[in-house]
Amino acid sequence: MARVEPGLLDEIGQKTKEIYLRYHGCSWCTLHGLKQYFDFISEDLVTASKVLEGGCGGSMGSCGAYCGGLLAIGAKFNAPIEDLSDEGLARQEICKNKRVAFRDWFLREFGTTTCAGLQERLFGRTFNWMDEKESQEFENSPRHDEYAEKCGSVAGKSARMAAEIILSEE
Repeated sequence: MARVEPGLLDEIGQKTKEIYLRYHGCSWCTLHGLKQYFDFISEDLVTASKVLEGGCGGSMGSCGAYCGGLLAIGAKFNAPIEDLSDEGLARQEICKNKRVAFRDWFLREFGTTTCAGLQERLFGRTFNWMDEKESQEFENSPRHDEYAEKCGSVAGKSARMAAEIILSEE
């Protein structure tokens, strides 16, 4: 990858973390942080991504910050679905390479791409978002601010790496 200005990347990561600490929601905060710097990310995409928080709809699956980074990469590099031209297929290949780079980085950085796996690593336990009692336990935990700080760091790091991948040359 080509070298990208680390100051800009750090700024994107920090602003994304700040957005997370204010609004919460790993997927939409990651995308909203990136939208501040990249105009190809639409407000509709940011809004729609809210459903991905909590491991894709609260199911403890893929981390929302991971999904947000992938959506940004896809918004920049993927060709429209009906574009089967040579150029469109070449864009799809570039996008594939960039999403694989993001996935591989995420796995190296966090050891998992799942919300449940990240919670176990960051909190030492998991909270099942689909269980109202556990969701309330998370919200009312004396460690809630610590948990939010940790998730905010994941969102910030994800936005930073997505930005690095977006700004790098193939």
